[in-house]
Amino acid sequence: MFKRIDTVFLPVQDTNGAIKWFEEKCGFALRWHDEEKGYAAMDVGNGETAFTLVRSPQMGSGQPSEHEWFNLYTSDIHGTHHRMLDAGVDATPVESGGNVEFFKFKDLDGNTIGVCSFEEDAA
Repeated sequence: MFKRIDTVFLPVQDTNGAIKWFEEKCGFALRWHDEEKGYAAMDVGNGETAFTLVRSPQMGSGQPSEHEWFNLYTSDIHGTHHRMLDAGVDATPVESGGNVEFFKFKDLDGNTIGVCSFEEDAA
């Protein structure tokens, strides 16, 4: 029935500021931006799942969730972690659980985002 998740939406206060932050800190590339409506789509890796920032007037009015909204996958968790820290990103230490290594970081609006790494099956 379903093949994949098509789009992940992340609420932000300011799409322009969030675009710049995700470009500089995570290496994402802007795909398109509708400034009037407050949407911006970013390319992540192979672009299999769309990552869309959505301006939300409620941002900043409450405490963002400490649980991550989603995980980004990397094949080099320690290299990615070091690059995030070098870019000034607030990131937790790398942890292990079973065959997965992971850490979390906060974006410009305080949203928690996870990063994970595990050995992928060659299919």
